[in-house]
Amino acid sequence: MKPNTPLLLMRFFAHLAFFLILAVWSSGQETDESEMPFFEVNGQPANLDLLPLKDVDASIEIVGTIAQVELVQTFANVGDEPIEAVYVFPGSTRAAVSALEMRIGDRVVEAEIQKREQARRTYEKAKSEGKTTSLLEQQRPNVFQMNLANILPGDVIEVTLRYTEWVVKEENEYGFVLPLVVGPRFSEGDSDWVDNPFLSESKASLVTYRLGARIQSAISVEEATCPSHSAEVVFHDERTALVTLEGDTSSVGNRDFKLRYRVSGDEVKSGVWISESNGEKYFMAAIEPPRLQTRKRMPREYFFIVDVSGSMSGFPLDTAKRMLERLVARLDAEDRFNLMLFSGDSSVFAERSVPATVENLTAGVNFLYRTRGGGGTLLLPAMQRVYATERDPAFSRNIVIMTDGYVTVEEEVFELIRENLNQANVFACGIGSSPNRHLIDGMSRVGTGEAFYVASPHETEEVANRFSEYVSEPVLSQMTLEFDGIDVFDDEPASLPDLLAERPVMVFGKYTGDGSGAITLSGRAGDSEYQELVDLTKAVDLAGSRSLEYVWARERIRRLSDYNQLWPDDQRVEEVTRLGLKHSLLTKYTSFVAVDREIRNLSGGDPAKIKQALPLPKGMAPGFVGSSVPVTPEPEMWALMGLVLVAVTWILVRRAY
Repeated sequence: MKPNTPLLLMRFFAHLAFFLILAVWSSGQETDESEMPFFEVNGQPANLDLLPLKDVDASIEIVGTIAQVELVQTFANVGDEPIEAVYVFPGSTRAAVSALEMRIGDRVVEAEIQKREQARRTYEKAKSEGKTTSLLEQQRPNVFQMNLANILPGDVIEVTLRYTEWVVKEENEYGFVLPLVVGPRFSEGDSDWVDNPFLSESKASLVTYRLGARIQSAISVEEATCPSHSAEVVFHDERTALVTLEGDTSSVGNRDFKLRYRVSGDEVKSGVWISESNGEKYFMAAIEPPRLQTRKRMPREYFFIVDVSGSMSGFPLDTAKRMLERLVARLDAEDRFNLMLFSGDSSVFAERSVPATVENLTAGVNFLYRTRGGGGTLLLPAMQRVYATERDPAFSRNIVIMTDGYVTVEEEVFELIRENLNQANVFACGIGSSPNRHLIDGMSRVGTGEAFYVASPHETEEVANRFSEYVSEPVLSQMTLEFDGIDVFDDEPASLPDLLAERPVMVFGKYTGDGSGAITLSGRAGDSEYQELVDLTKAVDLAGSRSLEYVWARERIRRLSDYNQLWPDDQRVEEVTRLGLKHSLLTKYTSFVAVDREIRNLSGGDPAKIKQALPLPKGMAPGFVGSSVPVTPEPEMWALMGLVLVAVTWILVRRAY
């Protein structure tokens, strides 16, 4: 067969343009670290230990689809004065935090779960009495704060928290994420970055990390990888994989720790897990609907929203650009699209969506590359402006948001999406090594879409392919669940969402009965109908484990909290509080507090409060806070021509196939 000469020429020019662009981009990345607003130890009072957190040790145990995590934070005081350490750290949006303990020498103090205000009073009283005490509070569903008071000179104190979550499945691969760093947040109310000390790269190694995971499956584990860090994977046997970090472990805390694994068998399998704890029976079902063929889909309209604020400068924005290029190249000719860029302000590519022609797509990519941005992240006004734009009812509208999510208006954004559910599905793409997963997951969940994450440029192609395949699949609607042989109550979610592609339907709940019978999932896709039946007699019994109790309670708390943001209700607050106290879970209204019985600080007065400085997320350009940071180098004419050449070539190559 003769070679396709035009296609080969297009690919040649695309590669040539890429290297020209890379040269220009690299020339603009040098930054003087001496001008960065980092927390520095030098010049501070010598009698205070300003970085009391010394070590973070995480042990992850994954059995089937349940992950148990033990996180040990070691604080030490090498100064001459008693201190109170305040440490802000991230957590999973699905984490059910169920235990906290404090170790001082040979003494171990188990924390109590109390109402938030009561726990704070208990902590402050113990601190004023000179007792060593710790307090764990939830600031956001994925951001926690640890206070540890009366750390005396020479003390080494370990604080251990334990949590449970269910593992996410994407296609035939399971994924687990351990968040390790909280990125800066922009407060739209104050139009400023939330104050928090951060460590320069040279100081980030002062905190060491030890991370390890054990993956156990009922069937063979085919492959296990750690895409975020350098790690060694050893198979203990065909069903057990051990993952441990390799190399220098002092510089791993600036990005999320990610695990991926696949189990044997080509067929997607449904499953049910059951357990009994505290006199109640719990179940979790992961039901996989079959892949369906249906009639031709209706044309789509895509509204891409790209964050070009200061926190996205450098690697994150470069990744977002590549992601957008690959997404628009996959649009069909009958589709429409529009593009908005936002930071402290926002700009729109077109007043209304335009056909996805080569000319329009090229102009859209050009619009992105020649835009300068920086400063704050005003996401809410940008979303409001998108919903205000005119739409064609003949098209299925999909909003795709690409951001690191470093804002403080999560609940306001969720409410806006809920109020406009009849207008569009919302998909969110988290960009960077440690995006705000509470925002990304929440926008997608509320908007009946799906969340995607791109942690590095080399993942762009894979995620773009997965997104395109996802939205091109038939929509499964009118789904119902029927339970035969057991009586089910308090099940979550309260209603089943539509499905846009093959993914498991996760259901949690309580039940009565002997566990015989079946669960039947029914639904429609176009003119097709289907049913999927799961035999309850084959359920896996997690006897002696409270994990299903925790994940059920966490899902219920999350739904009640979501509703309460939209329709505030004192009864829902009371119910979340009751669930937190009954199941010993950290919530917005319940906290863990541990108090040592001994009075240790005899000096009198409150100890000096030290905010533990945090590393900046990997890839985030330093010095962005409060400044106007260009999103690209000044666009010289030849570089701009190269960018357009890349876009045109990519679109034509994609459509040639």
